[in-house]
Amino acid sequence: MLSRRSLLKANFRAHQQPIRLPWVRNEAEFVDLCSRCNSCIAVCPEKIISKADGGFPEINFKHGECTFCAECVKSCSKDLFVPLNESPWELKALISEECLSYKGVVCVVCKEQCETEAIRFISKVGRASQPELTVEKCTGCGACFKPCPAQAIKLSYQYYKDEHDQTNRIKEKAS
Repeated sequence: MLSRRSLLKANFRAHQQPIRLPWVRNEAEFVDLCSRCNSCIAVCPEKIISKADGGFPEINFKHGECTFCAECVKSCSKDLFVPLNESPWELKALISEECLSYKGVVCVVCKEQCETEAIRFISKVGRASQPELTVEKCTGCGACFKPCPAQAIKLSYQYYKDEHDQTNRIKEKAS
């Protein structure tokens, strides 16, 4: 669904769910209860939380990664979050066809940034190694996003699993 703001600005790009703070219960509750006080923006040590449409905070991985320090959650006076011992979100990395490795260029910068080792590269005869992402290991922290020279990594709540294996090469769905 297109927002009224997008319609008035003639912004007809496909609607993409904003990336909210980790541990947010759900989007509807967040928009309803968030006071837009900006305390989460002020306390984020990584400076990845910014004010977005309607003044609501959202994560911007162009500024860095989320370390899951939970300072944003602790600073909030509203009851918007699941317990901190639960998974912070269902966000996962997606590696698009723009990845330099798919174009024959050796690049493993995303793998080097991934602390959980969710991204690995599989050797291919006669080609550059190809990225493979283990969805279950990906925390959605965004460490791989900013340093990607091809801007081939996206973070999304939508991903797919290969029916044959738990380890999958994740690619952006063509819709």
